[in-house]
Amino acid sequence: MSNVLQLPARADAPIACDMSTAHDTPDERVAEYRRLFERALARRDRHEHSVVFALRATPGTREQLEDLARREAACCPFLDYRVATAGDDLIFTITNPVTGIEREGAEATLDAFYALPDHAGSD
Repeated sequence: MSNVLQLPARADAPIACDMSTAHDTPDERVAEYRRLFERALARRDRHEHSVVFALRATPGTREQLEDLARREAACCPFLDYRVATAGDDLIFTITNPVTGIEREGAEATLDAFYALPDHAGSD
């Protein structure tokens, strides 16, 4: 297994999340994040144009994280997704490469990703 999974943004993708072809629902996806964060989240950071989650590399976490990254890249292809190993942690970085007038919409999506640990357990 490679040390880095890089899923680059599609430059022509609209700034919209589309789960119409996903095999899970939005609620199921959030529940999966909740389980992942409860088990492995060590910290999170919001940087200019990116969100970074550091997760403990417990058994099965990398596989689950890579699967989530691939599903996110399918429904929100306007963002860049990266999973890498750093010591005992897995680093999941979501970056907004969008420029111009549409950048703000993509930043709102990053804000929602950053807030996931706060809301993943709520109804």
